[in-house]
Amino acid sequence: MKFKKLTTIISILTLTMGLTACSTQNNETKTKSSNESKIANEITKDVSIDFWHAMTGENEQVLKKITDDFNKENKDGIKVNLVYQGHYKELFSKLEGAAKSNQLPELAMIYPNRLTAYVKNDLVENLNPYIENEKIGFDKKTWEDIPKFLRDNGMWDGKHHSLPFNKSTYLLFYNEDILKENNVKPPTTWNELKEASEKLTIDKDKDGKNDVYGLALNESVGIDSSFWVKQAGGYLIDEKNDKILFNSNKTSKAFDFLTGMIKNENAKIAGEEKYMTGPFSRGEAAMGISSMSALPDIISACEGTGVKFKTVVLPKGEKEASLFSGTDITMFNTSSPEEKLAAFKYIKYFFEEDTQFLWGTESGYLPLRNSVLNSLEFKEYAKSKNPAKGVAIESFESGYCDPKVLNGYAIHENMDKALQQIILGEKDTKQALSEAEKNTRTELDEAKKSFGE
Repeated sequence: MKFKKLTTIISILTLTMGLTACSTQNNETKTKSSNESKIANEITKDVSIDFWHAMTGENEQVLKKITDDFNKENKDGIKVNLVYQGHYKELFSKLEGAAKSNQLPELAMIYPNRLTAYVKNDLVENLNPYIENEKIGFDKKTWEDIPKFLRDNGMWDGKHHSLPFNKSTYLLFYNEDILKENNVKPPTTWNELKEASEKLTIDKDKDGKNDVYGLALNESVGIDSSFWVKQAGGYLIDEKNDKILFNSNKTSKAFDFLTGMIKNENAKIAGEEKYMTGPFSRGEAAMGISSMSALPDIISACEGTGVKFKTVVLPKGEKEASLFSGTDITMFNTSSPEEKLAAFKYIKYFFEEDTQFLWGTESGYLPLRNSVLNSLEFKEYAKSKNPAKGVAIESFESGYCDPKVLNGYAIHENMDKALQQIILGEKDTKQALSEAEKNTRTELDEAKKSFGE
């Protein structure tokens, strides 16, 4: 197993420093910052705005439908142009270039931990004046219907600079037949997961090689390890007090549990395939943990293989914790007041109940309104067509999002490196986590220094 190169961290630091350098130039050309200008509350002329996205396949198709419907239904002369900018890496690279040349779009998909650099450079619109406006804003019922932990993850210094867009959570997938054949019930706790993984690791030929592993994990298991730590009752970072908490008993407990299953060969990390989809769909793994955003690929991979699967919420440790990942939608402040208002109207339309039902049933992602999640129509859809989404509803009660500190990806990269060091026996848990904490502190401080903090 090779250590991942830290190119992502380097890229983020380059972005941070690059945006810092261009911020002065941009501010010189701006006539008013978002905090100084008044928002428009009506559209007086035809307005065309761009939304940069990274959606493909069925996700892009439903986004096009939503956007076409908005363009047809609005009576203000607004036209939203969807601009596909490649996958996430390409999209974020193009946003960086657009920021440096002062040519940012009105709207874009972006991860909150990447958006932090743009917020610090005063390139992102404060949405509060729009949200709270009596004429154009959200009504209280709608606003409070958006799950709070997702809604408030787009806040910096008490101001909303983004709102949730494409969100999914992690689930436990299991092979029905293998569990039944071995009289194993879907695990609901860590102890049950460990016992099930041991029992479901099978050497059919008795040749000393496992034909079936109890649990398959994505290659990104270390990067995504925060939910294991959270389930152990710990936290990776105290954002409020800017304190990294890797080297704690709770984090050690999570990593000992996870690496223990891997070292005992009851769990296996996907190698070149990267995702648990391959071994799980071939019947080489009885269970697997993955984001439900991979559900379309898992369904496709299992077709014709005879593998029948179901899903349950993640087994809990000391507590339940469900990591929700995916991007937010943000509005940049480099546009005219009427263009910003048009962008906000599109965001508001995206959160209408009918739109969220469409998004939640035709895309690979979840609805972002509690009323839709709990509606009879959505529950019937989940029951008959997509049971995994029905299971995912249960995850909202224990849902949370990863930290969004400046250069926050350093957290994930260093946790991943620590996990691999422990598995390979290069360091014990405390040593690996201590080194990860030290390296992350250095990288976060370097990013802060680029802003003079």
